[in-house]
Amino acid sequence: MQYFLDTNILIDLVTMREPYGKVAAQLFETAREKKWNLFSSAISITTTHYILSKSMDNIPATEVIGKLLDLLTIVPADSSMLRRAVSQPISDYEDAVQFECAASIKGVNGIITRNKKDFKHSTIPVFAPEEVLF
Repeated sequence: MQYFLDTNILIDLVTMREPYGKVAAQLFETAREKKWNLFSSAISITTTHYILSKSMDNIPATEVIGKLLDLLTIVPADSSMLRRAVSQPISDYEDAVQFECAASIKGVNGIITRNKKDFKHSTIPVFAPEEVLF
């Protein structure tokens, strides 16, 4: 299985944000056990780093991001993806870019996000974390 992870899943994991952090950790553990391939965008990594650097004092954000990068394949967003995102029926541009990144993954099985409504026009299946775990 190959899943693209939205930014909120990464932030939940690295900040252990309640009540979502435990589910995000379960998702990564299940992916490891079942040998799923997890993807996210370069944009998600930079956003996660920014949030992490504002919320954690005792652990350098770059150290946490380094560990996160070991768990994911990062999908770059090139100019053609950014242009296609402009014409997507997805109202939020960042979500449209995320969709374009996910769509670039050959054989992607779905997008995992806590905000399914943001991807209501997606042609790729969209799942809440709990839906792929249980």
